[in-house]
Amino acid sequence: MKIDHVLKLSLIPLCCLALWGCDVVKLDQHGKPIIPMSAAEAASLKNMTPAALADKFWDHILSEAQKVSGAFGEQTMKEDSSRFVRIHGIVNSLDDSKKRATMTVTSAQHQVVLQIGPIIRGNSIRDAASFIQFDDFKNQVQFARLSKALNKKAMQHFVRPDASWVGHQVDILAAVTRKKAGITDVIPLEMTKR
Repeated sequence: MKIDHVLKLSLIPLCCLALWGCDVVKLDQHGKPIIPMSAAEAASLKNMTPAALADKFWDHILSEAQKVSGAFGEQTMKEDSSRFVRIHGIVNSLDDSKKRATMTVTSAQHQVVLQIGPIIRGNSIRDAASFIQFDDFKNQVQFARLSKALNKKAMQHFVRPDASWVGHQVDILAAVTRKKAGITDVIPLEMTKR
């Protein structure tokens, strides 16, 4: 009995030593590991312009968005999170009287207000992409400017709707941010009118 107890106690330090060298891996919104960039990749980002970064990341963002997007539902999103979603619905209205034009879509009994530009604000695209991490950038300014560049890239990628879209069904791939007050930003990546 004593030998058994001594053997168990001697295994505890060995287990601790084995775990000491392990790294904790962050998980994305679906519980899958986020593979960090190598040090060389992160170093190369620090000297790139926001537009060049947006060009570099865009295909990866679209690929991830198409793979991980689920159906839109405000209740399915955690507070203070951004994610890629699919929105299927009917266009109720379009307001292009301002530079921050919007389009309202009814989807699953929710009113979703999308930013359609030419000015789009928010960090939804950047923050929904699991591979973009703040620590990989030179500073907060570069990280913030990346959001603006990604929003401009989105504007180039989708067909900008006009008044003829009102009343039609649409399929949208978007980046959405939810705060405590509810959905704050919806930025389309792709839009199709049916």
